[in-house]
Amino acid sequence: MQKIIIFSSAIFSFSVLQNAHAESSSFQQDLQQGCQAVKTEAALGKKLYDQKNYKKALEHFQTQAAWTSFCLSNADETTVKFSENNVITAQNNVALTYAKLGKPMWARAWLMINQNAKSNQFNLKNLVKPKISNDLSGEYVSYAGFGEWDHITVERGKKGYSVSYSGVYMGLRSLIYGPNMGEFDTTFALNQKRAIYKYEDCTIQLYFKVDQHLGNYIEVKQDDGESGCGFGHNVYAGGTYYKVEK
Repeated sequence: MQKIIIFSSAIFSFSVLQNAHAESSSFQQDLQQGCQAVKTEAALGKKLYDQKNYKKALEHFQTQAAWTSFCLSNADETTVKFSENNVITAQNNVALTYAKLGKPMWARAWLMINQNAKSNQFNLKNLVKPKISNDLSGEYVSYAGFGEWDHITVERGKKGYSVSYSGVYMGLRSLIYGPNMGEFDTTFALNQKRAIYKYEDCTIQLYFKVDQHLGNYIEVKQDDGESGCGFGHNVYAGGTYYKVEK
């Protein structure tokens, strides 16, 4: 396995400009502090990983991964610079720690974020092959950005499956100001492998699939029309969701 790596109208207008400047200045300060802390988070994660305290190491590596990508996306507002390779390294740190915790499905989900990277391909080959299940229940995730995930929870009942979606839109400043959110619930029969959710002019379809290399996963297609499915601004449920928990 790859080793862990560190790394009046006039007065009113003036008031608005002052507030906007203050908000921007506050964001830049918070951003700078967060970016400066990445190196420490990575070092703490590696120390705990080497001590085989994988649960605690994971917390630090997740922070490293989230802020490395966030700082790269906001590179013009911070003096702490990161590259795409730094982002991939941080994500691999999270994935390898999940593997040590006996959660290869979560490890696979993290490695699939940048699946074409050589390090990710290497580590994907070293994961245990996923087990295919006829039971569709479980937790499925799709990467939303900056260390956050959209979640689809599927529960099996006597008469069918219940589906709950919880998604986020991670805007450019979302790690500091928070994301936009969206949710929906629906059901489908036990003998089906497709679920549908409708809201006004919005239709979301979920197709449950299997792959020998990916395990169980869901392909979600969203036709949101003008309503936006009732979600927060820019929240979008469409995409591929990998099963990470039974």
